[in-house]
Amino acid sequence: MAARETRSVLRVSCGSCWFSSAARRGKLNLLNRPILPRMQRGVTVAIACAAAVLGLSACGGGGSSASSASVEPIEIVSKPASVGDPISLDIPLDESGAFVFDQWPSACALTDKATLSGIFPQADDVLQSGKDREVKLLSVGGDSRPSVTVPDADCNTTVGFPFDGLRATDGHVVVSFISTIEAAGSPTFVERNTAHKGGQEVQIGGATCVVTQNRYDCTMENIAFGIVVDARTYGQYVGEGESAYVVDGESVTYSGGDGFDEMVNEKVLLPVVTAAIQRLS
Repeated sequence: MAARETRSVLRVSCGSCWFSSAARRGKLNLLNRPILPRMQRGVTVAIACAAAVLGLSACGGGGSSASSASVEPIEIVSKPASVGDPISLDIPLDESGAFVFDQWPSACALTDKATLSGIFPQADDVLQSGKDREVKLLSVGGDSRPSVTVPDADCNTTVGFPFDGLRATDGHVVVSFISTIEAAGSPTFVERNTAHKGGQEVQIGGATCVVTQNRYDCTMENIAFGIVVDARTYGQYVGEGESAYVVDGESVTYSGGDGFDEMVNEKVLLPVVTAAIQRLS
């Protein structure tokens, strides 16, 4: 018996789309065709999907859900119009010459939200986590004392932006800081309890600072502190090789680490340190 001609439609799944075709004349005889081997069927599916991409349909990809198209260039203002409130050092002294230990300034105050929002106008979140630290003190008289606990002597600060992959809670490092109060009290106490550090020495306002890679350690009359920055190009978090910034009004793109760390040290870390010194003065 002759095979009955049937009008058939071949549907090939391709991600989130389907491709539909029939014989050019509107008829396709399937009964007289051998079943395609598995490998050949795979090739056919691939060809169908390619045809769909070329003009018959749009096939959905399996790429990252985050796209750089949704990320605006990150703006950096190295001379912000405003920073955080002054940090008071009007604190009574302990017999050791230190400020009373539970009244030391919090290390989180050095990298506060107000200051960071001035430098990063798009920042929509600043997460901070203070940590107590055991500090072994050398008193003014030269005798060592048992360790004491200083509340919030260390602080981790994370800056987030309102884009997928760049929020403070997304688990990616875009911009973060570690700040530390090393010593706080009388000038003699601060001098005795501040460790020597190697690096380039610079004067910033009323502070003498030692600069090393991504870090400033500064000593003032009544306090010694350090701030470290960890900043990374954001393109890696949105599936792109380039990251765009607007730094003091100038557009700049980084495709890798070349020049990025230098920009961050000059346009982000230095302004944060400068603001901290001004607020402590």
